[in-house]
Amino acid sequence: MGVIIYNGVSSEEFAIQVEHPPGYETPEKDYEVTHIPGRNGDIYVDKGSYKNVSRSYDIAIGAGNKDFTIMANFISEWLNSASGYAKLEDSYEPEYYRLAAYKSGGTIENILQHAGRITVAFDCKPQRFLKSGDIPVIVRTTSKLRNPTGFKSLPIIKVNGSGKGNLRIGDYVITISNISSYLTIDSELQDAYKGTTNCNSLVTLSNGFPKLIKGENEISFSGGITSVEVIPKWWTL
Repeated sequence: MGVIIYNGVSSEEFAIQVEHPPGYETPEKDYEVTHIPGRNGDIYVDKGSYKNVSRSYDIAIGAGNKDFTIMANFISEWLNSASGYAKLEDSYEPEYYRLAAYKSGGTIENILQHAGRITVAFDCKPQRFLKSGDIPVIVRTTSKLRNPTGFKSLPIIKVNGSGKGNLRIGDYVITISNISSYLTIDSELQDAYKGTTNCNSLVTLSNGFPKLIKGENEISFSGGITSVEVIPKWWTL
């Protein structure tokens, strides 16, 4: 039987059994579709993104020594514990996680007041994130970082040093006018900050916020930068 971990809490804590492995969801690509009268075929403009997917689990619940209603309340609190997206993991794809929201609700079937059954559906962002992509990579000299997937990732970069410095990641060049110990550049949020302090005014970007392309990405720096820590955020579909 499989295990679900949602918002940091495991289904094992509720005597839940996943009855069978879930399917493999593939997201819908986001296109802008137009049609020109008198012309054969539609015109597709790739928006460079994907739509959410639904990931469902058929689960069985053993109430054990607890009253069914009490156990059902525990499970409802667990599924609704997050406000918005939270991390969703399972034992079927242990190297990956998703960002998921539980919003579907549903009825937990009451089996003789001692067990239950329900299909739990999560609304997930399209990416399957590699757990290895959340491990910081420390760069102290010119290095190459290899993206193992076929998709550009949006890294979180901590730049350490003092004063002015230049950072190059592939074709992306970042100039920082004043580093005070460290500064973080988040390509997903498109933001630069130090703790809770906004630092966008200190950063000049050539070619936008950096992305890590498929294959090797060369990282180099100069000036007052002493090291760089990169959380790659690898993902696939």
